[in-house]
Amino acid sequence: MTERYQKLEQSDVERYATELYRWNVSASAMVMAHISYVEVFVRNSIDRVIRKWLAAQNVSGFSDWVGARPVDPIGRIRSLVNTADRDYLEAARINALNRQKQWRSEQRHPRHGDRANRDDVFAQLTFGTWDGMLSRSMNDTELMEVLMGAFPVIDSAWAVELRRMPNAQLPGSEGDNEQERLCRELTDRLRSIRNIRNRAGHEDNLLRVDFPQLRHNMFFVLGAISREGIRLAFPDGAQDLRTMNAERYLTTLVQRDKASRQALQ
Repeated sequence: MTERYQKLEQSDVERYATELYRWNVSASAMVMAHISYVEVFVRNSIDRVIRKWLAAQNVSGFSDWVGARPVDPIGRIRSLVNTADRDYLEAARINALNRQKQWRSEQRHPRHGDRANRDDVFAQLTFGTWDGMLSRSMNDTELMEVLMGAFPVIDSAWAVELRRMPNAQLPGSEGDNEQERLCRELTDRLRSIRNIRNRAGHEDNLLRVDFPQLRHNMFFVLGAISREGIRLAFPDGAQDLRTMNAERYLTTLVQRDKASRQALQ
């Protein structure tokens, strides 16, 4: 970004670059804190509807292997989580077992002697699990409806977005299934949030991130679960994201220094 300030002295450029790095570190910490709420709300809500759906399934055996539709509910869910080249659920189980080894090797660990349980495995599933499941569920209409049940007030959340952006449109065409279009919108928003989270987690450059849009995306996702979720996650309304902007921060630094130099002349 400092290429826009070519007339600055080299010492100033280096100092501003350092200040921008500090800004980036602070922004990363803030982003990780905010997005963590979104991840927890989404994963718990999806887990709840899947477990409820599974409990209602009455499959005791398989009488026919020829049917076009899969009849194994667990297999159908796993196909939403896993990909052709990786078993994410197995990876989560292995990670949980590795943590169990760590507990047992540390006498003073609060879970020393414990065995990894279902919640430990569940906690190892990454943020990408959830937008991946939503995306792949569009090939299984029933499971898409199940997953969308984790976002029971998404229509209201979209109505809020339309008041903010009257010309906004859902992905797809007018004749497409409304639920699928909302699922695509939700998937896109979650993916965008996750991409920024990954950048922040790896301390990548956040200088061009649209933080106000990130805030809107998080509000939409949480608002699709419940309005109460927004209040619980962001009691201050995540106001810091509304004005966060690296360009503005740098401009303020340059103008402040310019004013200080003029005062000394």
